[in-house]
Amino acid sequence: MAIKLKPKIQVETLFTWVAFFVSVCTLFLFFYQTSLMKKQQYASVLPYISIGNTQVNNDYSFVLNNNGIGPAFIDEINIHYNDTIYRNTDVYDFYSRVITKNDTVLNHKKITHSTVRKGMLVPEREAIYMLKLGRAADNFEEKHMRLREWLNNNIKVEVKYSSVYKEKWRVIYPGFDGPEKIE
Repeated sequence: MAIKLKPKIQVETLFTWVAFFVSVCTLFLFFYQTSLMKKQQYASVLPYISIGNTQVNNDYSFVLNNNGIGPAFIDEINIHYNDTIYRNTDVYDFYSRVITKNDTVLNHKKITHSTVRKGMLVPEREAIYMLKLGRAADNFEEKHMRLREWLNNNIKVEVKYSSVYKEKWRVIYPGFDGPEKIE
């Protein structure tokens, strides 16, 4: 009597398992590609706010820049001074209400400004001159040094902003090297 050997795994079953394995791998790759695309999409609209001092054409300026590749929506601008936080206060408003009252050298003459308030949109590659002291100002060098002292050593300017995808950051000047992600 001949013994008929049965194959351990039938060919159809083997093909079924191979097809199932390929399907699972394809599904994994689909999810992986989707997550990569999402990361690229977020990176393509990443605002990068910086704040600092600059001198252009011999004028002194305190500037907010969006060096990123997407617009920034201003959520808050706060100024920290002497254990007090001036919430949602524009730098020029603070200058007018506090700095000129506490510093006899600084005044409104030859100071120009651009307002930065909650709800504003700062386009990519845009610079906003929050304060600008013109070279033509009387006692320019003294005013320049006093204003620079206020902005670099006496106060901290905190700007909270978000991207079009509602990712939130904040930058504090002086103090932080760059924006820090919040929430």
